[in-house]
Amino acid sequence: MELKDKTILLGVTGGIAIHKSLDYTSQLVKWGASVHVVMTQNATRLINPLQFQVLSRNPVLLDLFDTREDWKPPHIDLADRAELLSIVPATANFIGKMANGIADDALTTVAVSVHCPILVAPAMNGHMLQNPYVQNNISTLRKNGVKFVESETGDLACGYQGEGRLSSVDVILEHTKAILTQPQDLLGKNVLVTAGATREYLDPVRYITNGSSGKMGYAIAEVAASRGASVQLVSGYTTISPPPGVEIMNVDTTQEMHDAVVDLFDDSDIVVMSAAPVDYRPKDYSPHKLKKTDDTLTLELQKTPDTAYTLGKVKTTQLTVCFAAETEDVLENAKEKLIRKNCDLIVANDLLAEGAGFAGDTNIVSLLDRDGRCDQLPLLTKREVAHVILDRIVKML
Repeated sequence: MELKDKTILLGVTGGIAIHKSLDYTSQLVKWGASVHVVMTQNATRLINPLQFQVLSRNPVLLDLFDTREDWKPPHIDLADRAELLSIVPATANFIGKMANGIADDALTTVAVSVHCPILVAPAMNGHMLQNPYVQNNISTLRKNGVKFVESETGDLACGYQGEGRLSSVDVILEHTKAILTQPQDLLGKNVLVTAGATREYLDPVRYITNGSSGKMGYAIAEVAASRGASVQLVSGYTTISPPPGVEIMNVDTTQEMHDAVVDLFDDSDIVVMSAAPVDYRPKDYSPHKLKKTDDTLTLELQKTPDTAYTLGKVKTTQLTVCFAAETEDVLENAKEKLIRKNCDLIVANDLLAEGAGFAGDTNIVSLLDRDGRCDQLPLLTKREVAHVILDRIVKML
């Protein structure tokens, strides 16, 4: 009974994967949820509404003008009670309507009436999914806090192979549980996270970089999304998979990361700079591989852009969080960086401490703010550290 007493609206559209919605409904009821199904007219041509009514044990809303004994219109009544609106499956048509605020049937009207988290599980032909108009609509919804269960790749009902299959019911259930059991204290906030290492090239083969794995930043992005935020992740090099429900932009060099962050900054409420950008780049770049000649090679380096410092000079209402990876005088260096870069919070860690270095799954950090407060945390997983950082951010907001 993991979702006992939770009220879920299930929006069902006319996608060929609609049969998975029946299993999804059944599992939600087994978990103790109160499920209310809203179907589009096209969905009723594929599945008889009676099947959803029997599984959910509640009437199915089909018509915007349905009348009941209560004075309140049913779509408003459901919208007021809902703790989650889950669209399974979501067609390109429905996604386009919701992204543009169109409310021309029961389901789209419910979608613009709810004031709870929204989870969307797209299912369509791969070419449709990759259509730039559909992608723009998905991007619009993400920026407004709508969560997505990414489509799977495989055999499609239309005979194609590729992306567009509705995700498995188990995966959709895990997303549902995460939303309903996780505090949604960042709902409506746009969070920008940087992660991973950048590379600065000497020639087409060689580059300067560091050992950052991106795990800390990816954990922050994932946890922020699970707490309701709309998350954009600007990622340098990493070998780990992107977190679910996050819009990701991959970059390579420090300049590329700097430009991406500056471009996204105005639309952000919170910026967490957990990436490890390279501080210096070769002054001269060779378009061809440098040949091995003498016993030594002298490189002249020049500074790369300092993104945190740049944002600190131009920020208005944004809350900025910096990271300080140090090997000596950790707190003193972090305090200096906090002031110099005009951050609201800085996360300091000693790279030489056991369990706190690059690439591991744990971290030991201290949180310092501009009021002089310093919280030194014990050894935690990076996901646990992410929650602590976001807890502090929510209090600061």
